[in-house]
Amino acid sequence: MKNLNALSALLITGCVSSTILAQDAHLSQYETAPNTLNPALTGMFENADFRMTSNVRSQWNSLQSSFLTTGFAYDLALQNRYGAGLYMTNFNQAGIVNTFQLGTSGAYNVSTKNAGHTLSVGAHIGLLYKKVNSQQLLWDNQYNNGYFDSDLPSGEILQRGARFMPDISAGVAYRSTDARKRVNPFGNFALFHVTTPDESILRTAKTDLPIRYSVNAGARVEFNEGMYLIPMGLYMLQGKDQMINAGMLAEVNIMGTPYSAVVGCSYRVKDAIIAQVGLKHNNAAFRFSYDINMSSLQNYTRKNGAFEFSILYYGTHNGRQRRMSTSSAF
Repeated sequence: MKNLNALSALLITGCVSSTILAQDAHLSQYETAPNTLNPALTGMFENADFRMTSNVRSQWNSLQSSFLTTGFAYDLALQNRYGAGLYMTNFNQAGIVNTFQLGTSGAYNVSTKNAGHTLSVGAHIGLLYKKVNSQQLLWDNQYNNGYFDSDLPSGEILQRGARFMPDISAGVAYRSTDARKRVNPFGNFALFHVTTPDESILRTAKTDLPIRYSVNAGARVEFNEGMYLIPMGLYMLQGKDQMINAGMLAEVNIMGTPYSAVVGCSYRVKDAIIAQVGLKHNNAAFRFSYDINMSSLQNYTRKNGAFEFSILYYGTHNGRQRRMSTSSAF
């Protein structure tokens, strides 16, 4: 365990003190956080006034301190034309590096009223705050007789270990919302960190945060009354790193009750198989997933995967429930 913690600290040290580019955190249940998946999805939902989402992801649980990703978003649907929202995410990397995001989002539906679909454009405007806890770092001068000794002098002179950065993202999204159709496709494209801010936390060298490109597509397919299949996929590219996630969700109404069961499975290429289960009740949805590690790092994680939990809720300002549109992709 000591060797594993030392290895993790050493890798993170290299990321924050050189020109290695850091990558954004990701969710296995990415579609349960539509506001942060694509800004053009802000406020793009029917039969509700607002939407709230919350996500928690815990990974690398074999380490003494795990990696924890948390997120919260709130958005409004205005006149079936506009969307406005707030989002907040935090990515804690074993207590050594922390990335916090806070911002506002807005979207505009350019399609005509009652068109049976939405075609929207949107943007995020916010702040990124990155911080490194230098007391948790280990350096090459502290390597002694096969172990890292934090009591040895590091030989490093560190400047400030935190940085604020403005952050802007933009996207476009299409959603079919025709309840008369059995197949309602959706697709979106987004660019994150379009200003490529300098993220060099320790100021040792200028390091631009690369743009993250995101493409998501799928369809909500009604194959029987109260039974739906949702095939979907996500592709992201940031710098030289890419991620491909493809899978299927199934939603089945439970004997005419306001409850529906959700099960699913997806594969993140060269990384993990993701199993999901969930429950929907009226306008709320709860889902749990587990990542089964399939990568070469499973020897370091002791084959432990990542846990993830999400809550999604649609509400009205007057407190009266409205029946959600069955064409909603999420």
